[in-house]
Amino acid sequence: MTSPDNAHNEMNAIIHHGLRRDLDRLEAVLAHPVPQAQREAVCDHVRWMLDQLHHHHVGEDEGVWPRTLDKRPDLQSLVDEMEAEHEALAAASDGLRHAAEGFRAEGSEAAREAVAAAVTRMRQATLPHLDHEEQVAMPLVLETLDDDDWDYLEKNHFRKGVSLPDAAVMFMWLLDDLDDRRAAIVKTQAPAPLFWVLSRIAGPRYDRDATRRWGELAGVRA
Repeated sequence: MTSPDNAHNEMNAIIHHGLRRDLDRLEAVLAHPVPQAQREAVCDHVRWMLDQLHHHHVGEDEGVWPRTLDKRPDLQSLVDEMEAEHEALAAASDGLRHAAEGFRAEGSEAAREAVAAAVTRMRQATLPHLDHEEQVAMPLVLETLDDDDWDYLEKNHFRKGVSLPDAAVMFMWLLDDLDDRRAAIVKTQAPAPLFWVLSRIAGPRYDRDATRRWGELAGVRA
């Protein structure tokens, strides 16, 4: 059985896996001309992914970091580093969002090159931050926060305002190209009967949308 601390750590790593995976796919897709239907699907997914990233980072900035500092004020410098990295990520996200909107509206080579460049900047801001958080920040956070803290954070920050249909899509995204061990952890995030229903409703549509945007790069949902 996965301990509560390990489950929080694993879920954070699984979210990061999804971001790395889709940034890799974006880079590959945008290296060549993109047909209109795929272009629209890719750009719609960029908007969705950036919305999820923003929600995740707001939960950390307004929930995780302050709650950690309440118990460990000596970690202020580390939290400052995390927040500065989030600001750089937000700027890169804004640039990617704007470029994707332009590419969706008109599929010129200049627009494709602009969004490809924005993906490169996004990777440069994102990948070192994910490594830093996983290797340095999260181990200290997990040492500091207890189950009550995580219950509070989940209720008041990470799951607040998330509808059941939105959660279903997020679960399917997390399961995309995921190994069986980590997929089992994702499936513990909702009661088994509910997860089964969500998978039957949202899964096939997610698979179709993933194929539409990624083509042969689409993975297999666990």
